[in-house]
Amino acid sequence: YFSEEMKNPSRNIPLTVMTAVPAVIVFYLLVNISYLTVLTPKEIVSSVAVAVTWADRVIPSVAWIIPLSVAVSIFGALNSSMFTLGRLSYAGSQSGHLPVLISMLNVHSCTPAPAMIFSTTIASIFIIPSDLITLTNYFGFSAWLMIGLTCASLIVLRYREPHLHRPYKVFLPVPFVMVAMSSFLVLAPIVWSPNLQYVYAFLFMLGSLIVYLPFIHFKLHFAFLDKITCHLQLLLEVSPADESTESKCE
Repeated sequence: YFSEEMKNPSRNIPLTVMTAVPAVIVFYLLVNISYLTVLTPKEIVSSVAVAVTWADRVIPSVAWIIPLSVAVSIFGALNSSMFTLGRLSYAGSQSGHLPVLISMLNVHSCTPAPAMIFSTTIASIFIIPSDLITLTNYFGFSAWLMIGLTCASLIVLRYREPHLHRPYKVFLPVPFVMVAMSSFLVLAPIVWSPNLQYVYAFLFMLGSLIVYLPFIHFKLHFAFLDKITCHLQLLLEVSPADESTESKCE
């Protein structure tokens, strides 16, 4: 969703994937090996925070560095999630699936401020009435379902429009693997622990048809929405992302 913001995406995206993913895998393997070397299986199972228990055993004088590292990691993950969700809304608006305001850029910083505000507002609304465990279950089910559908659409487009311009061409076996993994992560919890919350999450996603059919498919439009868009443009200091704006951002 943010390949258009990258310099030379056909080179940098594969380079990032080929270096970052193996590095994360190696680090996780080394961390788990160190846990199993220092702690017994019983200690690992009974520990509230395995990393803290490991640090108390191996480096007690600087054990505080583990909670600090976890906090930094959480901040980094939150930052990347906000970046991705904002660009997701931005790309959806560019495709005409969300209000045009969300695809506009700030005239000073060239960032998709409306998309970031929209994503943050939606996330905040979901947090208010729910507890963390329920929200995590809803998000995991919905996210992996959408990832699977996205990868499936990539496979379909590869065969239907093989000559379509692509900034980065994904190695075809990768989406097949992702579809298989997504299917497992969506279906396994339903089979092992059936729960109505999965039905609610699926119905909630289907509820988007109430907005999609009249406003996107049948192109229903109200004049007052244009006035609201203009006022919000002035308030947020944003403008459509035309070629002149993109060249200025570069």
